[in-house]
Amino acid sequence: MTTGVQRPAPPVAELDGACALGRDSIGGKAHSVDRMRALGLPVPPAFVVTTAGWADFRATGVVGEHIWAGVREGIAALERGTGRRFGDAHRPLLVSVRSGAAVSMPGMMDTVLNLGVNDGAERVLAAETRDPRYAADTHRRFLAQFREIVLGDPAGPVPADPWEQLRAAIAAVFRSWDSPRARTYRRAKGIADDLGTAVTVQAMVFGNLDTRSGTGVLFSRDPNTGVRRVFGEWLPGGQGEDVVSGRITPRPLDDLAAALPDVHARLLAAADTLERDGRDMQDIEFTVESGALWLLQARPAKRSARAAVRTAVAMVSEGLIDAPTALRRVEADHVRAVLRPATGETTTPPIARGEAACPGLATGVVVTDSDEAERRAAAGEPVILARPTTSPDDLHGMIAARAVVTELGGATSHAALVSRELGRPCVVGCGTGTVVALAGRLVTVDGGAGAVWAGEIAGKPVARDVLDDIDILARWAGVDPDRLADALEAPNSGSATMISTATNGHAAGPVTDLAVLRLIGIKGRVGTTALADSLAADHADVATRCAAFLDDGRCAGTPTALRLTPHGRNILADLLIRERDTVDRDALTAAYDEFCAANAELKEIITAWQMKDAATVNDHTDAAYDAAVLARLTAVHHRIAPLVRRLGALAPRLARYAGRLDHAVARIEAGDHTWVARPITDSYHTVWFELHEDLIGLCGLDRAAEAAAGRAH
Repeated sequence: MTTGVQRPAPPVAELDGACALGRDSIGGKAHSVDRMRALGLPVPPAFVVTTAGWADFRATGVVGEHIWAGVREGIAALERGTGRRFGDAHRPLLVSVRSGAAVSMPGMMDTVLNLGVNDGAERVLAAETRDPRYAADTHRRFLAQFREIVLGDPAGPVPADPWEQLRAAIAAVFRSWDSPRARTYRRAKGIADDLGTAVTVQAMVFGNLDTRSGTGVLFSRDPNTGVRRVFGEWLPGGQGEDVVSGRITPRPLDDLAAALPDVHARLLAAADTLERDGRDMQDIEFTVESGALWLLQARPAKRSARAAVRTAVAMVSEGLIDAPTALRRVEADHVRAVLRPATGETTTPPIARGEAACPGLATGVVVTDSDEAERRAAAGEPVILARPTTSPDDLHGMIAARAVVTELGGATSHAALVSRELGRPCVVGCGTGTVVALAGRLVTVDGGAGAVWAGEIAGKPVARDVLDDIDILARWAGVDPDRLADALEAPNSGSATMISTATNGHAAGPVTDLAVLRLIGIKGRVGTTALADSLAADHADVATRCAAFLDDGRCAGTPTALRLTPHGRNILADLLIRERDTVDRDALTAAYDEFCAANAELKEIITAWQMKDAATVNDHTDAAYDAAVLARLTAVHHRIAPLVRRLGALAPRLARYAGRLDHAVARIEAGDHTWVARPITDSYHTVWFELHEDLIGLCGLDRAAEAAAGRAH
């Protein structure tokens, strides 16, 4: 990490698709809202009270006036974006108030929906929509949630003033960071207590509005198996908390396709965009309001051990990630879990059946109270937790139990999401009466089959496709399959070193000041998001470094668009001189000569892609011509790929180029031809150019002389 004074983050920021603050300041939820808006996806306008605001609240116990002034500005931005006014007697604006830490903590903190409604607003909404039922339902939902979350008293009087409601709700969400369940979760996951939460305030959209409205959750892949097919649930006439809470069992996503096919198609297209942008399986919350699709959040999906392994391997073959990234996403416990029997071997009918929410096989005695589950598990007894539905208050019991069973809820409920993260077999939606019927019995929960069996059931042998994926991961790690879990678990071991240098030097080292400054220098002017994406680095880390560069004068501009200053160029030159002393210059120069031979051919290919001849621009209407050019590009790539990986072994900072070039080719082969030669993306030509510039610098050559000799772009 860099040193130097960092600029304090403002306590409130608008999420307009260009927010300059990192995930550590605005939290994962706000970061996803801002990113989705940048991608042009349909997202209700929003602003965020940052973790700096949380720190101020924690120190003082109140939402201070400087924070409140920012909140009022944020509400004004929502009013401009919606054409409605907060607290207005004619077109009232209602908002949601949601927590959002930098590290995902699903269901651990609080949310208040429909805030801003009161008796007058209910009458206005009823008249506006000609639907008193909807207006009353919205008001009822708000009162119940505000009393539970903010007041902690089901009989507490709720303030009618929307501004008073908002201030109290923000304070309540900040307080929920220190709730017992949130502390339990952080202890279980090793999350620091001082990270804090942001608060996202967003214009409401209403899934309870009419027959063409509803809410749902979509995974871009199956979070139980990792298979590449969309997986989700849909609840007509509902709001998001209905699905996540598990109090209501939603319908399969196919019901949305049947009822609103255009919405379903737009949703799937958005999921594909988000997965490709995030390069990971996505968990997407959405609402449909009168046939209009709105996305509320997207985040890397919690997944079972099987899905973690399958997705990691599959995404490498699809060109979304490289092998070292895949290895970093697979944990030792994932490997051990998938090598245990995942489903039972029996012909006996189950005593309960529901929806498979997290695969795995576990045997224990059924208990129906989370406190009891924790006590008995601490005494060494294997227990299964069975509940009508789980809530964040059941977290300690879920951690203690070997498996979880619920009467209500679907595969995107709280029970399902948390069980997948904890690695607990889970069956949901088994039906009313299941808890009473199972209480006190020894059972085996088969999370993959969605069944509960009486007694202890033996497991089937591990499936061949699981073993194949483990073999692939082990090959990338350079270890035997039976040593893979140990290699992943021991970060300082020789096995871990093999993982970090797997695939012929394809792995990238840690992001350094030199790597960031050099990329800024090559690109000329660049934003922090583009820097992080090109470096495959943590966005918050890159944003922090760039803020330090602005503070100490190495860069000028804004946090979202930087360029090197003369002072920065001098520092970069010194760093490059030191780097050159660490590489084998003779070997690197020889490799550069090989690179230049291919470079001449690549320039011809890019020219052919842009121009059919000296006077004719390629308008890309001749499919056969384009296919021939792309075939030449692919051939050059496969021929040069071993050399690029060798360059990464000679100079570790160059290791990222192999993955970037592989990714560009994968995008091209998937049909997105903007990745051939588009400056604002990590297109093949852009990445090649940057690698060429780096090689010139590392070899100690002069770019002007190289250009005069025809060896530079």
